[in-house]
Amino acid sequence: MALLRNILFLALTLAFLSACSFPVRTGYDRRIGGYKPARTAQAQQPAPQTTSEPAAVATATTTPQDTVKPPRQNSSAKAHAAINKKEVARATPKKATTLEGVIKPWLGTRYKLGGTSKSGIDCSGYVMVIYKELYGIALKHNAEGIYKDERGKKVSRGDLKEGDLVFFGDFWGISHIGIYMSGDRFTHASTSKGVMISPMNDKYWSPKYKGAKRFK
Repeated sequence: MALLRNILFLALTLAFLSACSFPVRTGYDRRIGGYKPARTAQAQQPAPQTTSEPAAVATATTTPQDTVKPPRQNSSAKAHAAINKKEVARATPKKATTLEGVIKPWLGTRYKLGGTSKSGIDCSGYVMVIYKELYGIALKHNAEGIYKDERGKKVSRGDLKEGDLVFFGDFWGISHIGIYMSGDRFTHASTSKGVMISPMNDKYWSPKYKGAKRFK
């Protein structure tokens, strides 16, 4: 009986110790009273260094745009161009700036009543065209009308200057007009000889002289 109690007591003691024992934990070693060091992953082996050459980095090289230069002219081309310019200058007539120069192309133009061109012109038309071209002054196409134009200033025979207008006529009034020139001459469109230059003391025109006017 005593033995039975001892066995029962021992069984209870073992059961109690089993219940109070620490649970088995992963990595815990009762023999050493602690946790075993966890296995670490194998040390990572360094990646093998590649001996390949680094990829060439493409660099965009910008080249400045070439400056477009005009083709150089050789000396012969320049000389040829200079000659051409001179020829053009000679071929282009210069505008006359003197009375004698302006009337020169008109000399010999036939008389035509009412005309105003080189195909035919009358005395007042001739004066009108020359005055407009040389002095920029617009006049009437009528000798008597020009004589009465108040823009003109009367000039005595002894004070005549180149460009003054000279008038001729008879008892009935003014019938002819011309432009005074240096050397005591005048240019006009004669009914018989067309555009011409005559002396002021011409035996036909001198007695018919009626006066002069200055418009410029």
